[in-house]
Amino acid sequence: MIPAGGSGTRLWPLSRRDRPKFLLDLTDSGRSLLQQTVDRVLPLADRPPLVITGRAHAAEVETQVGSDARVLAEPSPRNSMPAIALAAAVAEREDADAVIGSFAADHLVEDAAAFAGAVEKARAAAERGYLVTLGITPTGPATGFGYIERAADGAAGADLAGSGAGAVVRFVEKPDRERAEQFLATGRFSWNAGMFVARAAMLLDALAEQIPALAAGARELAAGMGTEEEPALMARIWPTLTSIAIDHALAEPLAAQGRVAVVPADFDWDDVGDFAALARQLRAGEAGPDVVVLGDAAVLAEDSRATVYSGSARPVALLGVQGVSVVETEDVLLVLADERAQDLGALVRGLPAAGLGHLG
Repeated sequence: MIPAGGSGTRLWPLSRRDRPKFLLDLTDSGRSLLQQTVDRVLPLADRPPLVITGRAHAAEVETQVGSDARVLAEPSPRNSMPAIALAAAVAEREDADAVIGSFAADHLVEDAAAFAGAVEKARAAAERGYLVTLGITPTGPATGFGYIERAADGAAGADLAGSGAGAVVRFVEKPDRERAEQFLATGRFSWNAGMFVARAAMLLDALAEQIPALAAGARELAAGMGTEEEPALMARIWPTLTSIAIDHALAEPLAAQGRVAVVPADFDWDDVGDFAALARQLRAGEAGPDVVVLGDAAVLAEDSRATVYSGSARPVALLGVQGVSVVETEDVLLVLADERAQDLGALVRGLPAAGLGHLG
């Protein structure tokens, strides 16, 4: 299952309300982030994946995925847990023993083979009754990601032996740099990429223990899908479902009960959460080119390190600027210091007050 939501405000003005980042080809690969995700998971699935997205984007999602995936449209955003629960309930209805995986539509993964290997290990642990997450091997003390702490070697539990997974001690919210460095020094922490694998029935039964109405509502909706009652059920039930992320609804409480496992994942991964992250991908690290151009603009640059996203053929000249992203669309020009990339969301939220809400 592929949750495809969020507004991607830290990638504005490329990402907008009516065209969020998962629908975009941000790396000039010829495939949108959503299409790349479908390409990645399709070989691992025994039936077309489920893409869960908002009604406003359902038509474009269907166009992009074609027959490779099925689309479930949410009437309104309710965070990740209701979306995943609904898809899990659909999978459970189709196969009571189904093992499901949830993988966000807007992440980049460089090594498809390593990704597939990690998912297969996660499936093995899920078959043993765990909620399993993939823990990305950190490449540095990043402060923009959450972290997962796994149990010390030898404390994984006999039922995980040979699965390639270890027991999760806790999930930690985004830390400051000092704390992130402390995490890495232990060797027991990985980045939380929000990738989960579990038996559909186990996930819903565990959710019923934590938020009974949410699990019951998802199962009732799934039972009515494809029938003439579906619209009425969706209108009645969906707005009542608790709006909550899967981390808070399930991962954290189940970890405290020893019911979550983590599979170390060594593939290159990024959630492309802002222009600084995107610049890292496009420049291929510090050794990459000083100036990267996506689009048709002619760029004249001297003593500059920048990423230029051009929506026209207008020339762009850069002199003496370091670590910036220049983003040109038909109605907006953004010049952003990459070190302030995380602050862009606040600027976008201020558009309505500036009389520019139509640009959001």
